Amino acid sequence: MEKSSAHKKRQKLQPKVHWSRANGYLQLEMWEQAKRELEMLPDELPWGKQKRGMMVEILQNQQSWQEMRDFTHGLRMEFPEEARWWIADAYATRRCQSLEQAREVLLEGLVHHYDDALIRYNLGCYACKLGSLGECLDFLKEAVKRDEKYKLLAMEDEDLEDVQDALREMGWGDVVV
Repeated sequence: MEKSSAHKKRQKLQPKVHWSRANGYLQLEMWEQAKRELEMLPDELPWGKQKRGMMVEILQNQQSWQEMRDFTHGLRMEFPEEARWWIADAYATRRCQSLEQAREVLLEGLVHHYDDALIRYNLGCYACKLGSLGECLDFLKEAVKRDEKYKLLAMEDEDLEDVQDALREMGWGDVVV
């Protein structure tokens, strides 16, 4: 009898159950428990992609930048049509390698996602941090053409402190929520 109950403990549950449990642990910021539940999910689509996506979120919360980059780079290569993986890869790359390398990831992503406002916004942030203020303003204007919410975000973003006076002169500080 002990043998069969031990066998049941090792037995996998339905993927939906593991996914739900992993989500619960994620919400509770119980990272290791969430990871254990994710390990129980199959690697085949759709579960494999979903579990890697949740791992990215966990690793970001843990500030495990290199491991996060490994996941996001793989997701970006496998699913280049999804802008979020380019953005997440650049985010991790900035923290574990360099701002310049993160910028290169986003510039390549821009080729695939020309109209993505968030890629342009992030490129504006990177340009500002690298001292290219004109380029920064160009990227920000293009981001705002695609989504007005970036006006308000730009006024609060620490990465953009060097251009916020110029943004106010353009009327961006007058945005009311």
